[in-house]
Amino acid sequence: MHWVWFSIYCAMQALAQVFFKWGSATEGRWLLGFVLGNVFGASSIWLLMLLYRVWNANVALAVGSAGGFLCAQAALAMVFRLHVTPLQYGAALLIAGGMALFVLAAKS
Repeated sequence: MHWVWFSIYCAMQALAQVFFKWGSATEGRWLLGFVLGNVFGASSIWLLMLLYRVWNANVALAVGSAGGFLCAQAALAMVFRLHVTPLQYGAALLIAGGMALFVLAAKS
């Protein structure tokens, strides 16, 4: 069940960033983007707190932060059709590898 919480947490973090970016595009959408971004971003912390119950705190924070970051980067690139360079893809792979190492190291 904790991987479901993690997945939902990452999706909510990505949605928050999409709303923040969307709201920053024009003055008329700023307040709505700010409110929606905070609704998803702030409430996602509840899921992170659930992960703290079942994982070591350092693993939950590292995997949650990195997973949320990677999902937000992917969402922003897809929704706003941003160009991602090969070096950025490589950096994302390194971050994902670091997440895997945190999980594997916690099991040993």
